[in-house]
Amino acid sequence: MTDKLKDKIEKFLTMCLKSKAKPEQDDDNAITVDTITEDMHRELAADAVAITSNLMELQRLLPLSRQLADLGRLLESQGKITLQADEAYDEAALKFFCELYGGGMSPSKALH
Repeated sequence: MTDKLKDKIEKFLTMCLKSKAKPEQDDDNAITVDTITEDMHRELAADAVAITSNLMELQRLLPLSRQLADLGRLLESQGKITLQADEAYDEAALKFFCELYGGGMSPSKALH
């Protein structure tokens, strides 16, 4: 997802909100939007923006996670780390470097 796509989604949803037909129009193709539908459009718009933003952030984080996983595999092959049964390579690599350079802080505390 890109910022351009996010803008297009926002513009589309804004257009949906503005698509209210005037009561005096007799156009059969006019879209009448009542208050409840307007609220639903606003919720949909907010959800779409949130989803798009989260997907964009996830797209930025996935390459970092892959690099950490590769680093975790390398550290394991060098005997510097041993993975726990429920631990992933990226978590193990992050934990290793937090312990090495983070003063013994756990990764969750080191990142906040």
